[in-house]
Amino acid sequence: MNDTAVNVTCLPAGQSAVFIFQEILYALICFIGLVGNTLVIYVVLRFSKMQTVTNMYIVNLAIADELFLIGIPFLIVTIVKRSWIFGDIACKAYLILTSLNQFTSSLFLFIMSADRYIAVCHPISSPKWRTPFISRIVSMAAWLCSLLLMIPILLFAKEVTWHCLDPNSDEIMESKSCIIDWQTSKSPKAFTLYTFVFSFLIPLCLILVFYCLVLRKLKTVGPQNKSKEKKKSHRKVTNLVLTVVTVYIICWTPYWILQITLIFSSNTESGSFVLTIHLLASCLNYSNSAMNPILYAFLSDNFKKSFLKACTCAAGKDINATLHMENSVFPRRNKQGSTKCRQARGTSICPNNDDECDLGPLVSKGDPSTSAITMTTMTSRSVNNEKETTPPKDMIVKNGLAITFSSNL
Repeated sequence: MNDTAVNVTCLPAGQSAVFIFQEILYALICFIGLVGNTLVIYVVLRFSKMQTVTNMYIVNLAIADELFLIGIPFLIVTIVKRSWIFGDIACKAYLILTSLNQFTSSLFLFIMSADRYIAVCHPISSPKWRTPFISRIVSMAAWLCSLLLMIPILLFAKEVTWHCLDPNSDEIMESKSCIIDWQTSKSPKAFTLYTFVFSFLIPLCLILVFYCLVLRKLKTVGPQNKSKEKKKSHRKVTNLVLTVVTVYIICWTPYWILQITLIFSSNTESGSFVLTIHLLASCLNYSNSAMNPILYAFLSDNFKKSFLKACTCAAGKDINATLHMENSVFPRRNKQGSTKCRQARGTSICPNNDDECDLGPLVSKGDPSTSAITMTTMTSRSVNNEKETTPPKDMIVKNGLAITFSSNL
């Protein structure tokens, strides 16, 4: 433990009202965020129609938010006790989980923006890149990158003992804090800039670039290139991701403005006004983790229906029946090894003019289980180089699934 000189004044009792308000607000954010993000993870993993590329990235974002929110109870206790009481190991775990969210949230929002760019601007090649395997690899790479960026926190996070002067009794009081204890005075400024650049500035710039390209594409695409339903589908999913990104920027920008201002400020003392602003900024960035599930419920019909049905304990089959079929649903294999897919009718992947149909079937080109998808070809030929047959009425039955061929000849 490191002891510091008695050159700090303890927080006066007059600020207790601010702390009480913050404790209540933190507790409310923690409860709403944990319940909401747990519900997001449950409905996506539970219901097959919810398992799209975008939704799987949303699951990873929800996991990052939950890791961020489980640190709130430790923070509330520290505010009440005016001291860190959980020890050095818990201090490292708390700072790692808190900082992990800063990196992973921005990385997954960047990944979701890049995914939207591929789906909208490169619809022909997008099925090759928007697959279950690639989405898992990208997600694991994002988590690994976040862990590598947090090595400085792992090395220098510790519990320290410090002393302050009680303004009422002029007595010296001992307290403990959970901080990143740098060895030099320049390290805190360097690490703040390091975190700001890699967890906020660079991902934000890339997100803006991708969305400028996506929005330009959505404005220029015409009815002759895409159907009205597909254009509406693109806009729904794109608007959802764009709204999540916008809320993230609104919630985290005040925090980073305050951090950058403090490290370049010549006044090292934190007055009551600065402390209050810091508390409000902290509440705002914590609230971002609780807002995302609410945004999904308002902006996505499938999430809204899944939430309602999950809360009423409805059967999985009943819930799937009420959801829109999405084109990028992860394929599931049955006991015989074939893929279980919903049969498509006509030329539209989205039945009932689905307004949330995502792009790109998550199946491999060489996967014989893609036989459930309606295909258009120049000649009536069998799939996967099998022996040609003469299908009655343009129908081939394979593995119990009907394949419709629309011939142009």
